[in-house]
Amino acid sequence: MTKGTKKTNRRLKKTVRKTLGTLFLISAIVVAAIPTEGLRAEEEIATQAASHTHQTTHSSSKYKVTIPKDASEKASLLSGSSTIPTMDTLIPVVDRNATIYTTETNTDGTSYQFAYVNYKNSWCAVLLGYNKNTTLTGNVLDIPDMVNAYIQPTGNQGTINGYVAASKNGQPLYYEALTEKTREVEVQATDPNTGLPLYDSQGKPVMETKTETYKDGEMRPCYATDNAWKKLSLVDFFQKKGSGYSYTSTQAENEDKTAKVYDGFAKTEQPDDQWIKDLDVKYIGNQYLASTANPNGTYTWSVAGDITSKNPLDGIFAGASNIVTLNIGEKLIGVGNYAFYGCNGLNSISFGNGITVIGNWAFAECGSMKAVNIPRECNLAQLGDHAFYSCTQLTDIDIPISVSYIGDYAFAECRYLYEVEICNPEQENGISSSSLKEMGWNVFENDETLYSVTFPDMYSETIGISMFKGCKNLHYVASRNAQFTINSGKADDDVYCFDCFKSMLADDPVNGTFYFEGLRESKLHKLCQENCFAFSYINYNPDTHLYEKLNKYELTVQDPNVSGEPGRSTFIVDSSNQLLNASVGTGVKTLNIPDPIGPYHIYNISANTFANNCNLTMVSLPASVQSVGDGAFRGCHNLATVIFNNSSIAIGTDAFKTQDFTGTHRTGCTHSTATAMNDADNSPAVKLTFVGEISPESTPYKYAMSPDGRYNNSSQVATYVRYCSGWPSNLVAQYNPEKNVSELIDFPAFTELTKYLNKDDYPYLTDAQRSAAETALTKYNAGESLTEDQQQFIDSALNVTIPEGIQAIKDGLFVEKEKDQKEKTLTIYGLDSIEENDFKGAKYLTGVISYSNTLSSIAKNAFDGCEKLATVEINGNTQSIGDYAFEDCVALKDVSLSGTISSLGNIPFTGCKILDKVGFQGTDYFTCDNSIIYGMNGSAKAKIIECLEGRTSKRVNAKETTGVTEMAPEAFRGCDNLTTIDLSDSAITVVPSYAFAETKNLDTVKLPITCEELKDNVFNGSSIKWLEESSERLTLIDHDTFTGILKDKGDVTLCAPKTSYLYRYGDANGFAVEDTPLEEIYTVIFRDWNEELQKNVQVDEQQVRGGEDAVPPTPLGKTGEVFKGWDGDYTNITEDTTCTAIYEKEDPDASKLTVTFQDWDGTVIKKIKVSSGGSIADADLPNTSNLVRDGYIFIGWDRPLTNITESFTTMAQYKALSEDDIVVRYINSVTKEVFYQTTIKKGTVAPSIQTPTVSGYTFKEWLPDIATAITENTDFYAVYEASGSNNGGTASPGTSTSPGASTSPGGNNNNGTTAKMYTLTVKNGSGSGSYVAGSQPIIVANDPAKNQQFSSWSIDPANTKIASKVLSATVITMPEANVTVTANYTAKSGSGNKTNTSTGSGNSTNSNSNRRPSSTTTGTVSGGRTTVVIDKNGLSNTGVVSATVNGSSDNFVIKITESAAASEEVVKALMAEYGSDISAIKYFPMDISLYDSTGNTKITDTTGLSISITLPLPDSLITYAGNNKVAGVVNSKLDKLSPKFSTISGVSCVTFTAEHFSPYVIYVDTNNLTAGTIADSTPKTGDGIHPKWFLSMGLACISVVLFMKKDKKTLRKARA
Repeated sequence: MTKGTKKTNRRLKKTVRKTLGTLFLISAIVVAAIPTEGLRAEEEIATQAASHTHQTTHSSSKYKVTIPKDASEKASLLSGSSTIPTMDTLIPVVDRNATIYTTETNTDGTSYQFAYVNYKNSWCAVLLGYNKNTTLTGNVLDIPDMVNAYIQPTGNQGTINGYVAASKNGQPLYYEALTEKTREVEVQATDPNTGLPLYDSQGKPVMETKTETYKDGEMRPCYATDNAWKKLSLVDFFQKKGSGYSYTSTQAENEDKTAKVYDGFAKTEQPDDQWIKDLDVKYIGNQYLASTANPNGTYTWSVAGDITSKNPLDGIFAGASNIVTLNIGEKLIGVGNYAFYGCNGLNSISFGNGITVIGNWAFAECGSMKAVNIPRECNLAQLGDHAFYSCTQLTDIDIPISVSYIGDYAFAECRYLYEVEICNPEQENGISSSSLKEMGWNVFENDETLYSVTFPDMYSETIGISMFKGCKNLHYVASRNAQFTINSGKADDDVYCFDCFKSMLADDPVNGTFYFEGLRESKLHKLCQENCFAFSYINYNPDTHLYEKLNKYELTVQDPNVSGEPGRSTFIVDSSNQLLNASVGTGVKTLNIPDPIGPYHIYNISANTFANNCNLTMVSLPASVQSVGDGAFRGCHNLATVIFNNSSIAIGTDAFKTQDFTGTHRTGCTHSTATAMNDADNSPAVKLTFVGEISPESTPYKYAMSPDGRYNNSSQVATYVRYCSGWPSNLVAQYNPEKNVSELIDFPAFTELTKYLNKDDYPYLTDAQRSAAETALTKYNAGESLTEDQQQFIDSALNVTIPEGIQAIKDGLFVEKEKDQKEKTLTIYGLDSIEENDFKGAKYLTGVISYSNTLSSIAKNAFDGCEKLATVEINGNTQSIGDYAFEDCVALKDVSLSGTISSLGNIPFTGCKILDKVGFQGTDYFTCDNSIIYGMNGSAKAKIIECLEGRTSKRVNAKETTGVTEMAPEAFRGCDNLTTIDLSDSAITVVPSYAFAETKNLDTVKLPITCEELKDNVFNGSSIKWLEESSERLTLIDHDTFTGILKDKGDVTLCAPKTSYLYRYGDANGFAVEDTPLEEIYTVIFRDWNEELQKNVQVDEQQVRGGEDAVPPTPLGKTGEVFKGWDGDYTNITEDTTCTAIYEKEDPDASKLTVTFQDWDGTVIKKIKVSSGGSIADADLPNTSNLVRDGYIFIGWDRPLTNITESFTTMAQYKALSEDDIVVRYINSVTKEVFYQTTIKKGTVAPSIQTPTVSGYTFKEWLPDIATAITENTDFYAVYEASGSNNGGTASPGTSTSPGASTSPGGNNNNGTTAKMYTLTVKNGSGSGSYVAGSQPIIVANDPAKNQQFSSWSIDPANTKIASKVLSATVITMPEANVTVTANYTAKSGSGNKTNTSTGSGNSTNSNSNRRPSSTTTGTVSGGRTTVVIDKNGLSNTGVVSATVNGSSDNFVIKITESAAASEEVVKALMAEYGSDISAIKYFPMDISLYDSTGNTKITDTTGLSISITLPLPDSLITYAGNNKVAGVVNSKLDKLSPKFSTISGVSCVTFTAEHFSPYVIYVDTNNLTAGTIADSTPKTGDGIHPKWFLSMGLACISVVLFMKKDKKTLRKARA
């Protein structure tokens, strides 16, 4: 070979090798990319299978339940011997050495492996294998009714063409294959004409050679691929028997015409030698196969072992992802253990009539299965343990009447299973023929949407309550058998018990409405009575042959303090919520009338229902009760407390005339005689107290605060019900018949708080409230933080609130309560008036604020001596304040009075030494200017009411009294700071009594020229030196005018013209007299900044006459600053004064002009700054919807608001309405803003106007109809639909969370057609306002205080619909009533003691890796570059949290918190997505924020940053698994993300990437629970390795070898 040829060959080899390497590498990548399903860690499966044996205690979320593994164990645990057969007695056990046959490949691509088994005297096929990787047509698997047997021949039996038909004894079968051949033979010739044989001359036959055909034969294997033999009779096959056997053919010949003989073969005339054909498939087995590959691509199988929890995926069809529809034929009897385990794609199953048993875990973990069709007439007798366990999409299953046994956990974790009826609907004579005998443990555990279970009438077993553990939606369980009952472990054992079951069903969605249903006097009925379960009566109707509901629901309530029958009270209601019967236990003293009773309530208590019950001492009426009939509790003379939970309950005549007893006293009655029923004063010995809301709208309160509240009998003195507000305020009111008012008679003093621990005196308090009371005082005194309950309790003593409905206060009550010497504040919503003895002398009262619309007056000396009173704010409709009302309130410094006050008595603030100002809220009656209260006449000051003693200016100058015509008595009394009072510019004619009394520093008084009279004691206690009159009109001086002056008369100068009466009076009475007016001169110095000296210097000095003003000089200026004024007052000079120039940094708006908007009455509405030459945009104008003037309508402003060149004031312009004019307002129902108003004539149609655009909404209609002629003032609401809403949500009038405009145009003209508005009051939160019924405002709780967390909403009325009580931002639906909601808070629980570390890459390490993550509501996960701080309730198992900050390598802290703002944004976004009704949306709002590594500084610039975070699913959303969705919230819209779901250490988790830092929400639409389902594909430790990975790695290795191999080179030989 030439050198060039060799080189070419080497290049060719190298090219081929690299090409093959590339192909192998590509193949490896393609194989690796093939998706796989169904491989799960056997260890995890085993763990799940065993996870029902809980070792935790009773108090935890899981309970110990023993799971029997076989019949013997179950028999030892159940009461009585169990007869449930085990699976090894129901499904044939195939011998390990048995021959395993296979089928040929069927038309659907399937093939099966099976054993030929004689079971119960019948030969059948037991399926043990299946080619799972086949592609099914339409993903439908039909289990064949019959199969034919094939095996792989061995040795020289024939292995070329695959599987061969097999006999019953496991041998391959053969058939005689005939082949037509030809041969040359000599035959006698015949005459062609006659056909006669020919002979030669010698008489010998003439022979000739001819070709003839014959059949040769051979024995061929009956290959499955060969169709030639498949129509043979079973006896026409052959089997190779070996030596001693031969078969002589009847068809085949040798060439020599002898019969063909087959040595070693025998015909299959014996049954065992015959082909297994059309063998009935009766079982899917409990064992799995091992396979051996043959060189020709076939397999040989053998039984490897049993399928158990350790190898569940060895189930015959287990993990097969290609099966969607399963059809099981008529002949299949049993489905073995784990047969279809984990077939995630399996959607529906249809069984044939032959099915009798379904094995353990047979269809468990089939997560897509929705329906199971089992024929009612089939013979199914047993469902194995966990048969349909965790079929999470299964919604319906019809259990046939033939089923006798249902195994442990058969339907557990079927989270969408809704209704189970284990009965045959077609009954014979009304009695079903159900065969059910026994059920295993916890059959329905954690079926979270299961609504009801009905057991058949023939089923009489006693089951455990743990059968329904975790069934949170279970509403009722029905049995038609009188012997059926349920048992429970004791509450102090570590097993699931009745208490656990009740606790589970107490909350959403069942809310305690669960009930059992059965026959009267059945064991189940007795169980319900003894264990306080609701019970529904059914009865067998022989006429209809059906069981019928009797519409009677019963609940027995056990008094916790009275055991057994005497402590039981029973109530029966019907579906119309009527109380049909009530019987109270003979030992019951405290009667808590239950609600609900099953699905219904007690609406009405009939007349005399509880009359003359001697034992009752307390009754609690639930919120459902709407009426109490006449005499309902009449004669219950020991009844001391009645708790009302419904404020609108109707009370009949004498319903609570408790002392009017008739009949015979019960045994043990403590007041069984007339004498014993009375106290010493002949009042009832037992005082009756109502507990409920104090409100003028509360019917129980109105009943008690009226003559109807009299409950004594005719022999007793008149006694009225005491009414207590309950926790936490504990106010007590009582009707005062003498005053005909409701009167506050008690409230808690601080030192009395411990008295509420006494159950006998305060039985209405709950244990939690009593506990709060017990510790509140101690913690408060120690300065420790308080829980919400404790804080409210302390506030009841220190921050007293008098609610609406209380008209008066018991004389001296507040002073009596001050024995605790604790400062108090007072908030008033009620009271008709404040009387003299209500608060007089209350030394520890520090603040008073009134919002009362009923408080008309404050009496004389009402707050006299309240020496710590510092603030007073009177709002509402108060009209008058009496003389000296706040006398000697020496600490009073802040007073604000309602504009409705039209009358002020004499010096109401006398003795208030530091009070220098009184605020009047928009009144026409009074004003306060420079510490003087004036009575007004229009806009002019007309009367001096009082000069406040806190006035700092020593001189009242003439200008202050200009135009004043009257002075109230004692107006300047006690003003010790005054030295001069100049009335010379006033028009006062009479100086009243004591006008200047007790003015110890007063020197000078100047009277006006109009003064005609001086009353008595004008100067009593005054140090007056100079009294001056400039006219001669004063002619009347009372003989006591100067009585009590502090100086000798000779030291007092009366200055007046010599001819005046005053001059002559003074001269005659020993006063010094003067006719020359007094002139006082004072020095005023001005100091300003000197730039050169860089300090302030004197720039001016002026001599100013007393009472006049100095003239300030022009400011010198200061570089970089603006002159702001002088720091001293240079007006009304009464003493030497120094004023210094004040400079400040220049204001950028200083050069701008000011436009002031005023209403018609001078009220300033708004001020707007505008540059010279600029204009005011419409958007900046004041909101004129609040401008109200009776009889007028606003039409605009009085001047243009464009090209503004000077500051000015613009006035609102109105048009007077005629009798024919009506006002029309157009209101945005989303924002509740009045966006337009106009007038039209009566009887005309309102103009149609352009509706405003609302982001996220589409205009729908006007309400009322805008096309209708109207005759009165009308509001039209523009109603909107949420855009893109799935539910078509509508924003109706009143849906806005912000306070709306007035609903009545034209101010007080309220006779228009307006939407009826109701008030929503949100305490500790936002959302208060007025709304129409049906609207859905958002309510948001305030952010909790330190160490507190939001817990729930309280709502009154209690039946008001609220989307969620446990979320801090939620939506309520307004009823046709006022609503009060209160945000409640609790102390935060500890965050646990486990350490979790999260590295910057997102990996999470748990310090206790052998356990599940810690269950904490808050926690910190830190380490590496990222720390996650969770400060939000509702997230357990925070140990699995991990996070990565993308876009930076710095250290960060991520905080997941709860905030009111974030929660509100989430609710708005959900409403924009789903409409205003989001009751079907379960959601978990949170605020995700990024902080620096210290966790103290929030990062606001997050450009380029994002976080990938893994969180445990919120506790409330775990059950919805992959149905959950995740979204951020941007501009009140959902920014939907693509989350991934996984399981970490057994905790369900969600992972998502947050691109921005804002509110986020995890949510689920419970109306669409199939949407968004994402399978958990998280790899688990111990997961099986799919064969594709071995193939992929092998191909990759070959590729590497081909690339790395070097060519062999031949070296030249060295020359010699």
